[in-house]
Amino acid sequence: MNLTNFLKQTDALMAQYSTEQLIAFIHEIGRVFPEHRREEFLEMLKSVGNKTRKAINKNGSIDIDFDETYSRIRDNLKRIDSQEVTITGILNEEYDDWYDDSDEEFYYEDNSGISDMLAEACDFVHICMDRERYKEGFEVGNQMLAMEILCDNEYGDEELSLGDLVCHELLNCDLKQVVLDTVYCAYHAVPPAERQETLYGVIVNAKMDEITLEAIMQHGDEELPALEEFLPLWITYLCGKTGHDADRLISEAVGLLNDVSLEVRYAEKYAAVHPGLYLNILENEKCVSANDMVTVGIRAMRTIPGKYMIRSRAALKTAEYVIAADGERSILEKCYFAAYESDTSALNYLRVLLNSGENEKKREELQKILMKSSVHKSGGSFSMYERSYSFSEREENRPDSNMVLLLRFLDGQFGEVLDEGLNKSEALGWTGTFMKQGMALYLLYLYEGQWNGKGIAAMEEIAKSAIRFSAEEYRKGICGLEGIGENDLFCQLFF
Repeated sequence: MNLTNFLKQTDALMAQYSTEQLIAFIHEIGRVFPEHRREEFLEMLKSVGNKTRKAINKNGSIDIDFDETYSRIRDNLKRIDSQEVTITGILNEEYDDWYDDSDEEFYYEDNSGISDMLAEACDFVHICMDRERYKEGFEVGNQMLAMEILCDNEYGDEELSLGDLVCHELLNCDLKQVVLDTVYCAYHAVPPAERQETLYGVIVNAKMDEITLEAIMQHGDEELPALEEFLPLWITYLCGKTGHDADRLISEAVGLLNDVSLEVRYAEKYAAVHPGLYLNILENEKCVSANDMVTVGIRAMRTIPGKYMIRSRAALKTAEYVIAADGERSILEKCYFAAYESDTSALNYLRVLLNSGENEKKREELQKILMKSSVHKSGGSFSMYERSYSFSEREENRPDSNMVLLLRFLDGQFGEVLDEGLNKSEALGWTGTFMKQGMALYLLYLYEGQWNGKGIAAMEEIAKSAIRFSAEEYRKGICGLEGIGENDLFCQLFF
């Protein structure tokens, strides 16, 4: 129970009692009060008639005036912000980066009392939230989260954040609580028209994925006021932002609507900026029929710009719903093609080529996509497909030169790939080139025996690695392959 809730219940109970009953209650408190605090109790009674309200600290003793505390904390933060006081960084002479030492390269000393100043400020923000002094709590918390604390060392100055001080064990506080206290105060302190921008600024400065709208809603004892009016304004505001925080916050906010039709409306409207909204709907399966989800998936494939790789994932998820709904084969094939179109990889190529009718016609369509990819391919040597699927929802489909050569090999352009991809005459300098994976692919293609020797097994592993082959990934949107092992499935597909 926070202070506000406690005081409200106290006031409600006091209103039920007579003056005589309350006098008797105070007398009883005085009777059992500890002897060493009796003078303090009398001072508290004497101060009842004073207009100045006294704050009580966590130990139960009288603290200095709230406004005086607030003024001192703001002065301290100003000194830190203006870099009048600093942290000292000292080189750890025992640190050895050659052996990946777990110790830190620098250790830090606080000779200016910065940590004590910030610890008091962190506690003060929570007191402000408890007492509904939201304006002061927001101002102090926001300043702490935005400030850059100067760290002075002989190898060049650096600037530390509040989180850095916690990380380096200079400040002992629950950083998540400080951030939530600050955001909660911000929600109440600023006018509704400024609420979205203010909350977003605090959350971005906090750099903590745990800070979500739901976490803020659960932080206080009471519901956030005017939340139903705030939520659509919050979504609209986030739709104009990009970046990690905007992506995760809008995904959460749209999900809080608990209305699939409304979610689809937002996803369609903002597909160019936040294409991940469609994928969230398809992956969450909110008690909607498979046929309805197929409809959503088709809209996603039409609406999400083809350059975004996330469209490929939406297409494969749609394919799963098509199978569940026993849908038309033509829709399934369109899903496979959309997946390859937006994520031009060998795995998606194999899926669409080997699971579609009219192979020759389909191959011509795939060639057109491949030609377009060859023109717009990434200039780097290392494939973007080495990354996990944790990339931004606006990650663009840019296969590198090795992936393009691999796709051309699968397309049957053996002579051209041999000339362009395996043209290194030197024994060294193969890293990042197509040489090793190209040799493995050609040896597998030309080998006429069984794939049961150590040499051919080694070539198979290199080829699988080049293709980024995964049976689990290949089976997405396909049924009937559950009983086939990884190596057997790769062998079958390659042949």
